[in-house]
Amino acid sequence: MSLDLQRVLTVARREFITTIRRKAFLLTLVGTPLYFVLVTMLSSGTAIKEGRNALKDFTALGVVDSTGLFKDADPVIVSELKASDNPFAKRSPVAAVVPVQTFRTQVRWYVDQPAAERALRSEQISQVLIIPQDYLSTGHVRRYARSGNLFSSADGRSVGRWLAAGLMRGRVDPLVADRVARPSEHEQYFTLDKQGRFVVQDDSREMANVFFPMFFALLLGLCLTIGGQYLLQGVSEEKESRILESLLCTVSPEELMGGKLLGLGSVGLLVVAVWLGLGLMVTAPALAMMQITVPPLLLVAAVAYFILGYLFYGSLMIGIGGVTNNMREAQQFSVWFTFANFAPMVALWAILSRPSGPVAVGMSLFPPTAATAMLLRLAVPNSNVPPWQVGLSMTLLAATSWFALQSAARVFRIGMLMYGKTPNLPEILRWMRQR
Repeated sequence: MSLDLQRVLTVARREFITTIRRKAFLLTLVGTPLYFVLVTMLSSGTAIKEGRNALKDFTALGVVDSTGLFKDADPVIVSELKASDNPFAKRSPVAAVVPVQTFRTQVRWYVDQPAAERALRSEQISQVLIIPQDYLSTGHVRRYARSGNLFSSADGRSVGRWLAAGLMRGRVDPLVADRVARPSEHEQYFTLDKQGRFVVQDDSREMANVFFPMFFALLLGLCLTIGGQYLLQGVSEEKESRILESLLCTVSPEELMGGKLLGLGSVGLLVVAVWLGLGLMVTAPALAMMQITVPPLLLVAAVAYFILGYLFYGSLMIGIGGVTNNMREAQQFSVWFTFANFAPMVALWAILSRPSGPVAVGMSLFPPTAATAMLLRLAVPNSNVPPWQVGLSMTLLAATSWFALQSAARVFRIGMLMYGKTPNLPEILRWMRQR
């Protein structure tokens, strides 16, 4: 391709300035991260509140004991909810006392299940626990409630501790019985980080291990999608309005395509920089408290994968815009390629739990999913991705991006002046072979 760099830069500057001056771009740049922050805060706050309400509403438990083992069990179930159980709560490293909220559940015994069910239906009790005669040999129990609750695990744990303490009551020391009921309540679990140090793996850190990689991967995926959609929209609108015919009087198709890629790619990098800066600014105190740092090499890798991924998806979007007749038709074709960008999110748990497993390695080497999948692997705190895999992943993605760029340029050169007819696949493949 023969390009005049000055013309390419002129087109790039026009695309960049035109895009960032749009009100929709400013809304996307500022409104999107604020929206995600608001949704996260609301959803996490609601989940924590509902978990607390599940214990608060668990005021009375009806028990039908066919074994006779629990006749001397504690008549009150005490449940505790610590502030540290909330992974989103603010923490102070100098705090000496952890606030604890206590909930009490009265235990009432019934002679049979029908009597207990009548009390449950009349709302005299919150739940019913049926302990059959073969409980010791099978461990089977049944619990009844008036309605289902996604947060029933909170009161379920309380019932489990009461059962364990009841089996031990009168047989061993009360302190031993309490420890049997909660043998690992204050366990400290240590894992190796990337620096070879053992660090505490608590609930908050476990949440960070999930959300931190997701943040980077989603950020990259969204920016690639936004940049590609800007390209798709620009080409489709200019083709539909016949502006391309005027532009091609002064620039070649290759120069127009190169300018669009450079200008709108710069817009994507601007979005990455702003969102990444806002994200780190908001989460920096929490990350520092959990001793989670952002390695500089991770930021370098994120920028490199953005550039390569943008060249790949941007070339595809330009090619799609060149062969379609309007924006609606272009979006129908582009959605399949956009989905490939977020495909690693479908296998999120397989990648996070086994960052060196075959699924994670395969998706990080496959060019359409390489950028997002490799960022997920690199951001997992306890992962150790071999440098050769990163190099091979970037090489494959760069080669595929170059092929997509060359093919898109040939399709763009021929298809951008075609109107009224969308070419079929054999025609597109024939254009891609032409030089």
